[in-house]
Parts: sequence; C-alpha cells; structure tokens
Amino acid sequence: MRKILFAVLALALLPDARAGVDVAFGARVPIGDDGNLFVNISSRYFERDPSVVQSWGRRFESPDDLTVFFWITENSRKSADFVFALRRQGLTWFEIGTRCGIPVERWYVQYPTEDPGPPYGKAYGYWRKHEKDPDYRVKLNDRQTRDLVAVKMCHEYYRVPVETAMDWRRGGEDVQRIMTRQYKERHGKGAHGEGDDDRGHGGAHGNGHGHAANKH
Repeated sequence: MRKILFAVLALALLPDARAGVDVAFGARVPIGDDGNLFVNISSRYFERDPSVVQSWGRRFESPDDLTVFFWITENSRKSADFVFALRRQGLTWFEIGTRCGIPVERWYVQYPTEDPGPPYGKAYGYWRKHEKDPDYRVKLNDRQTRDLVAVKMCHEYYRVPVETAMDWRRGGEDVQRIMTRQYKERHGKGAHGEGDDDRGHGGAHGNGHGHAANKH
C-alpha cells in the first residue's frame, strides 16, 4: 500500500521544465562577491532582471525568504507587490501560497524513497497523509517551505539528484551560501579548466531568458 501511495506522489510531483540552467557569468560577476553572484543566479533561475532581484532582496533579511517570495510569485498569477503585502500582514509562506492558488503538490519535489529523513520527513509525511485522506489539511511552517524551495532551486538549477540537493541543505546553510559555493566549484578558476571569463556563455538571463527584464 505504501509503495502505491508513493507512486501516486511521484506522478503528482512533476519536474520543472527549466531544470539545469547553470551557466558561467564571466568576469562581469566577480566570483568573490557572493551577494552579487546570488543575485545573478536568482535572476537566471527566476527569469528576472538582476536589478529586480536586487531591489526586492533589500526587503528581506534572509536569502531563503527572498527565494520563497520569488518562487511564489512565479508559481502564481499574483504580483510581487500582492505577495509582499500578504507577508507584511504576518502570514506564513504556505498560507500566502494557498491564497495565491498554489496547489500543495507544487511545494514538493519527487523523492526516490518513502522517508527523506530530517529535516524533510515531516513535510513529506503531511503530503502522504493528504494523499490518504484528501480532507487532511497540509500546513507547512516557514522552515519547511524554505527547505523545500531551497531543495527545488538546487536540484533544478544545478541538475543534481534530489538526494544531493537535500544533503546540501541538511547542514542548515542558507540558499545563498549553498548556491554560490556550488557555482564556485563549477566555474571558479581551475574548475574543469574554466577561468573567470565568459567562455561564450550567456548572461544572467540568456538562453531564451531575455524577457526577464519585463517581469516585475
């Protein structure tokens, strides 16, 4: 019975078609400037102009919250201003997502075993209860939504297994530190023969992401 339930979960958690958008930004984004580097990574992932990411980033103390904020705006038809206004009212990210019409399953990413372990076990346990009983109301706290969105970003941006993305996050590091460290390992000097140059790659919203500047 458990295997059947997990199979249903796996079908519900469809992968994002944008998976694997990592590129080297070149010398224009210094590899030692983690703040600017994360802005450009987020710009590419969420298809937003870097100036938009940077502007909204000033309103959040944590890069984890900034990431969840953009994830909600991307996965709903609500404006960034609308989402931010709800947050200022004191709503949790999950409550905001619900008000914005985001289905419960969108918060999750397919996991190959029944129990991913801490800190994700409870969050996935809620979803399995919901699958058994549709009347069961899933209610994720901010820590759980931050973890789930951080895993999604790591998994989809760097195209690594979900287990790997979860392991990166298990140590409690914020998403900025995780994403910039992985970027440096892939694109820093000496990484796969790459230096801090353009190497013919696009910018923060290249490869078909040129419409990013028009999103608000």
